[in-house]
Amino acid sequence: MRNQLNERVAISGVGCTHFGDLMETPAIKDMSLQELTAAAVKEALDDAGLSGQDVDAVFAGNAMVHSSQLPATYSQMSKWTGTQFKAGVHFEAQCSTTNVGLAMAATAIAAGVYDTVLVFGVESTRSKVKDYSPYEREPISHQQSWLWTDMAVNQAYGVPQGYDIFSSYNGLVALGYCRKHGISIEDFDRGMFELCRTRRLHGSMNPKANIQETMEDAAKRKGLSDAFEYWQSENNPFVAWPSRLLSLVTTADGASAMVLTRADTAKSGRSQPVEVKGFGISASDLPWYGEDPTIWKNDERAVEDAMDMSGIKAGDIGYLHTHDCSHISSLCTAELIGYLEPGKALDAAREGRLRFDGDRPMSTHGGRHAFGHAWAASAGSDTYEAVLQMRGKAGKRQMPKPPEVSVIHTHGYAMIGTVIVLGGM
Repeated sequence: MRNQLNERVAISGVGCTHFGDLMETPAIKDMSLQELTAAAVKEALDDAGLSGQDVDAVFAGNAMVHSSQLPATYSQMSKWTGTQFKAGVHFEAQCSTTNVGLAMAATAIAAGVYDTVLVFGVESTRSKVKDYSPYEREPISHQQSWLWTDMAVNQAYGVPQGYDIFSSYNGLVALGYCRKHGISIEDFDRGMFELCRTRRLHGSMNPKANIQETMEDAAKRKGLSDAFEYWQSENNPFVAWPSRLLSLVTTADGASAMVLTRADTAKSGRSQPVEVKGFGISASDLPWYGEDPTIWKNDERAVEDAMDMSGIKAGDIGYLHTHDCSHISSLCTAELIGYLEPGKALDAAREGRLRFDGDRPMSTHGGRHAFGHAWAASAGSDTYEAVLQMRGKAGKRQMPKPPEVSVIHTHGYAMIGTVIVLGGM
């Protein structure tokens, strides 16, 4: 092992809001981003048994300044979170933001600079500030949201309509995977259906998920005979052949938060802390892959560094989340990590092995499709779920045996591969 932390670091508190639409979802409707953030932070601080003034520093994440108008996120939120007069900084790493913040906080604590650090992320992808009031919002189109998101990639590759993430993140990876492993398009489609059905099942059991409707219930609502007919219907068109709409991310608004402390000072709070065993972060830019679109070098390096720091092997992993903006790319990452056998991930989905009660559970909160994707807040929501599972507090979707080791992988717009390893204390 190398690059180990000099001090043991724990996540002693986690918080996460409902993911949805600030203009429509009842649980968060009409909340300001300030209120949304404060709700996630309060849950995390209460969970850790601390107050805002017990925190030494705050890492505040927000990526879509265009829709949030929070270019100085920490200073704007300091009084809302009760952390005024504490050290703070605004940062972003796109969809890896909160877990990059986790790694930075762990490093600062292990270096002896701080004892307690709060990390939070907040995002609005569905609406933007209306006129000049921070409390009034108006919808933004998906096209506008993705165009703003495309500003994260090297603008030398940009074209007026934005970089087409859907084809490169879904269609090309899917075609490469099928060609590499000799899988027919029909078998691929069936495997993707089963994976989406699992994600929707997990979302239906998660009261904070953006989509809480199973595929079966969606089919019934549309008057169709079964879930697979719904999958192949006009309700689920091809977006980047052979990948369909329901294999893609669902945009959302939301906030998440984590409190990190030195392990020897972590308070019990409501539940036990978990230890940050290791992490790996590797950044790149377009193009993300070479001749083989299923292999991403930044992920390989992030996985290697996280495994090396934590001293674990793939066989030690009890729970895994991989970034599933694209369902097929998430399976490629699971195979890269060694959690799933190369070329067999679709079989695992069809056999129900990726369910919360299967032997290879993944993304039990519902993933980017069912739980929803709120850019800078999403990585924290993934870690939130892992901590709940490790504590045995995940409710209906709780794994039969709480995992002793969890691994959370995220993509910051595919370019910032981030892997976090958590273990029991």
